[in-house]
Amino acid sequence: MVELLLVLAIGTLVFGPAVYGWVRGWLRRAKQTNREIARRRAQAQAQMRAERDAVLHRFQIVGLVLAVLMALSLVYALLLRPIDPRPQSYTAPAVATETAVRNLSGLTELSLEGYTDPSCVRVREGWVYLSVQSEAGGSAILRMREDGSSLTKVLESEGEITGFDFDPAGEIWFSVLTGKGGMICRGSYDGWGASTEKIVTQIDGEPLPCPAAVAVGADGRVYFANLSASVAGDGLENALRTELLAHTATGQVYVYDPAARTVQLVLEGVAGAAGLAFVPEENALYVSDFGQRCIWKVDADARELTAGGRDCALFAGALPGYPGALGVDDEGSLWVGYRFNRSPWLEGQAAETFQRGVALRLPYRMQTALFGVEAGSPAAQEYSSAGQLLAEVPSENGGGAAALCPVGSRLYLGGSDDAPVLGWLLY
Repeated sequence: MVELLLVLAIGTLVFGPAVYGWVRGWLRRAKQTNREIARRRAQAQAQMRAERDAVLHRFQIVGLVLAVLMALSLVYALLLRPIDPRPQSYTAPAVATETAVRNLSGLTELSLEGYTDPSCVRVREGWVYLSVQSEAGGSAILRMREDGSSLTKVLESEGEITGFDFDPAGEIWFSVLTGKGGMICRGSYDGWGASTEKIVTQIDGEPLPCPAAVAVGADGRVYFANLSASVAGDGLENALRTELLAHTATGQVYVYDPAARTVQLVLEGVAGAAGLAFVPEENALYVSDFGQRCIWKVDADARELTAGGRDCALFAGALPGYPGALGVDDEGSLWVGYRFNRSPWLEGQAAETFQRGVALRLPYRMQTALFGVEAGSPAAQEYSSAGQLLAEVPSENGGGAAALCPVGSRLYLGGSDDAPVLGWLLY
């Protein structure tokens, strides 16, 4: 044991200082390495923070630029984007008062088999004729039996057929709306096939902007309504909403004489000439004024009249909705179809062009929120020849009436908006 202790003591004295020096040097080097690692880590973190701040700064600049661009785009889209019709100030029509009338219901729907949105209905020799949109594109005039059977295509068009009527010889006069304007055409159908030709494409050297309805007189003269002076590039439905918002009051009614091949102005100054009806017994023409919610009555032989002026009588006013399609039954009563309810917001802005200008620039889907038909509101009404309200057809499914035709004891209705079907009910 003593020898072992002596050996350990001698080893400690001999090798101890060297071991101590080595351990101390190793610890010093370790501390330096740790400090270097910490310094590098701090540099890396500082560089990362700097890079992150630089990236965030760039994102902030990009975000600010995008926000400015979005704000400018919004200002341009809602305030500065050019629009064809400029909103005009007008006096809002009166609000209709409640009147107790016959309520008609019980609509029987008819299948259109791949076609939608009937825009006009006529009945001739036991056949129901209707203009519709094809789900495959384009439009057509169909015919069917009164019970909906034997549905066949009479003729078709690449544009939108907005209205049609028969002349005494059985030929079909119809209006077509395209993205560049419209035209009045004549078609012949022999039960096997059809042939068509363009008759009126211009008025005073300018394209026919927006033909909306056709009515043929007993003498074969063809009356047609031009909705407004603005070319309807997106279809009749959009043109109707545009006219309600702009209220340009540039709608017109013309007459084409096939014998003389001339076009003459019958009526102008209509705030959306959306519907026509000719009454042979009175030689009178009824005209729907979409924006003023009224029906004008004029002599079919009159020329160059102004809506609300001399020789232009107000047949019915303060209607509960915006009138479109018109039809006269065997008793001489006038039926009126309403595409939309009266819009309180729109008529509250009658004198304000700025707000309606903003609404005109809104996307189509947002514009539709300003209009509509509530369930239970009138889809169609019947007026006597003296202008007295007789009957009312309430909207059963929230859709308005884009087309109608009274015949016998039946009233055919073509739906609009959310109810693009054809049906009939007894009255």
